[in-house]
Amino acid sequence: MSLLASGEIVTAPQIAASEKRRSLGGLLEVCDDPSRALSVWQELIAVAPASPYQTPGFLLPWLATRGAEAKIEPLFIQQRDGGGTALALFCLGIKSVGPFRAAVFLGEKDSNFNFALFRPGFAPDRAAIIAMLHSAARMMGAKAPDLFLLLNQPVDWNGWPNPLATLPRQWSPSFAYKATLGSNAETFFNAKLSKDTRKKLRKKENRLAEIGPVRYVTAGGDSAMRQRIIEAFFAQKIARFETQKIDAGFDGEAMRNFVETASRPSDANRLELHALLCGENIVAVYGGATHQTHFSGFFNSFDADPEIAKSSPGDLLLLKLIAAKCAQGVTTFDLGIGEARYKQMVCDEAVPLFDSFIPVTWKGSIAAIILSLSQRVKRGLKQNRKAFETARRLRALLFRKA
Repeated sequence: MSLLASGEIVTAPQIAASEKRRSLGGLLEVCDDPSRALSVWQELIAVAPASPYQTPGFLLPWLATRGAEAKIEPLFIQQRDGGGTALALFCLGIKSVGPFRAAVFLGEKDSNFNFALFRPGFAPDRAAIIAMLHSAARMMGAKAPDLFLLLNQPVDWNGWPNPLATLPRQWSPSFAYKATLGSNAETFFNAKLSKDTRKKLRKKENRLAEIGPVRYVTAGGDSAMRQRIIEAFFAQKIARFETQKIDAGFDGEAMRNFVETASRPSDANRLELHALLCGENIVAVYGGATHQTHFSGFFNSFDADPEIAKSSPGDLLLLKLIAAKCAQGVTTFDLGIGEARYKQMVCDEAVPLFDSFIPVTWKGSIAAIILSLSQRVKRGLKQNRKAFETARRLRALLFRKA
């Protein structure tokens, strides 16, 4: 059984019965080869509501690097109608969670917003979605997951109601944060920042300029600049994690290979690299991507040298990045999951996310209870600042490098 936020219990036999009662019609296909899903993927990504995290430009490099490192087995579930038109695509992967096999969204913790691709106008209800997932699992035979572990999903996306929000669900541990932009950056900043804050930031930029000329750059097609930004990002991020005693795996090959592959100019929906230079030194970095009219920030870093850090180079770069996106016609800007001062400075819209645990075997029913409770505990800690800081310090002690 899976006990969820609403107090509702969904069992594996109930899901099987639901699948027998409900049929979407058309063709349901399951495959583990991204190339076999690519035509449906490209068809839907052009029309369906999506974030950069659902694009081939993000997920294919991730699957080949971070996914391979985590031993993720790709799982693409495609739904077509009777005429062969693509209706839905789930980009998933199967991984081991203890003794259980779980189907998760590709991108895992590197993805801030997860959901499936649905053709506009196609909005299956709860029973139909559960039937689709259970049918896909039956088609996989012995390779089927015990449950679908569908984490960090938005209830809606830029005004589009997420059909997966009809599933049994509970709130995710953390919120994400976004802002609605306009065509005029000055108007946006005047609305978000106090006069005192803007004055302080101008002073900080002037102080940084005393060390060297300050300028904002993007890697674009400049391969040399792209490589410089990547090197600066990893050096700054690893140094930051070492100071905080956090082992986040940023010094491994897989993460570096992912960033280098995803940021290649030839890739569609490629990873954008933005940087703030002081003289010839890169003092802050932002990585992200734009899909449709939405920009998502993936990662950031800054130079922790006291003389540099006191001028808040990360904040200065953030403002220049937002100004550039306003000029490009981007209407929504997000900085992903997790609470942080720099996010709340400009992203004042909290985005609640939800988790769904859909078992397809009795083992999956047990896993759903355990994982649901684990996520609830995590949410309790993260929403309690004092408890969260205590847990963070304990984690630092546990993962301190020798």
